[in-house]
Amino acid sequence: MIREPVTPAVDLLGHGRNFGDMQHTAASGDLIVNCANHTPGMVVPWHEHANAYLCVVVAGSFEFQTRKSYDCRPGTVISHPSGLLHANRFSDRAGHCINIHVGNDWMLDRTARQWVDDFHHVVLAPGMPSLGRLSRELQHADNVAPLATVSAALELMADAMRAEQPKAAPKWLARVIDLIEADLAAAPALSELAALIGAHPSHLARLFKATHGETIGEYIRRRRVETADQAVRYTNRPIADIAADIGFADQAHFTRCYKHRFGVGPATRRRLMQAAF
Repeated sequence: MIREPVTPAVDLLGHGRNFGDMQHTAASGDLIVNCANHTPGMVVPWHEHANAYLCVVVAGSFEFQTRKSYDCRPGTVISHPSGLLHANRFSDRAGHCINIHVGNDWMLDRTARQWVDDFHHVVLAPGMPSLGRLSRELQHADNVAPLATVSAALELMADAMRAEQPKAAPKWLARVIDLIEADLAAAPALSELAALIGAHPSHLARLFKATHGETIGEYIRRRRVETADQAVRYTNRPIADIAADIGFADQAHFTRCYKHRFGVGPATRRRLMQAAF
């Protein structure tokens, strides 16, 4: 965790500005899209922005610190209202982010403007077409690139807004989550879950992925890792014990899943956390 400054003297970044090694910029009026590279382990100090903007994580991962701490992996979209005090700490992988700055004069409809002017932390589904399109358009240098980039940025913004909308799902699907969360270390298998709620396993599997954007197995592994992360970060318990208690067969499997989720292994993340205090 990055300690919040005890004095209000923090950096205020002007419109369209970001930390990092800037690579490309496109603009339409005061809507500015840029991309930045970040070195492994880079710490972005406490700062705020003069305008609202979205940060889209393309590669690498980082810890986003504001009033709470958020893990940001590829596909994460963070909406920053103007004046939001925050800091970032990147993992041991190089980071690459696309930033979409929305100026006061840019015309957005009321719903979009309200969304941008509030804080959001959204994780888009892997392979979201709008993310790939935005990355590609920023690489072009022709006279159509600014228009195409802004169009792709607005498409991605719409995808992020839509991703937060509640999905219609049968009420019994919520019971599946309750059954899993009741004992993550010994979560029921797909066939057991299906029997408990009276659904066919294949139907349950399809509906769960359509609703949650991941399979039941992926959900269980992610939640185990997220739960174990608290012990990794805030205790000195042996990592092998933490892995066993949360249901992993061995430390190596736990480490692979943990690194996939957070971008670094548990030992490295613990070391970075302890160094921050």
